[in-house]
Amino acid sequence: MKINFKLSFRHIWLAIGIISLILLTYLHFGTDPQNAVQKTLLVLNVLMFILSLPCSLFALPVVISAAYFLDMQPNSVDGIYLNTILLFVLGAMQWFWIARFWSPTEPPLQRLDLLGEKSK
Repeated sequence: MKINFKLSFRHIWLAIGIISLILLTYLHFGTDPQNAVQKTLLVLNVLMFILSLPCSLFALPVVISAAYFLDMQPNSVDGIYLNTILLFVLGAMQWFWIARFWSPTEPPLQRLDLLGEKSK
């Protein structure tokens, strides 16, 4: 039995995004004296930023303005909440909405069978 296992950036991003959202809820409900969850979330945020790079650049002005106006540092707990949710939304928009236009699976134009020929 042959199993075709194909990984794409979309699947890798989705796995990282789901893991980061699960860890985000653990950060909210759990107590972590050594900040291991916080450091893991920072690494996952960097990976999500890299994997959704063209759209993730829109997160930079939001994070910079949150640091300037709200005094919310990106590596604090509040900043991690903002970064994770913002990068997840931007990445989901990129991989599941915009990516349909980058590489469509069906042809953009369909051939009309005006002469009654069967398509091959």
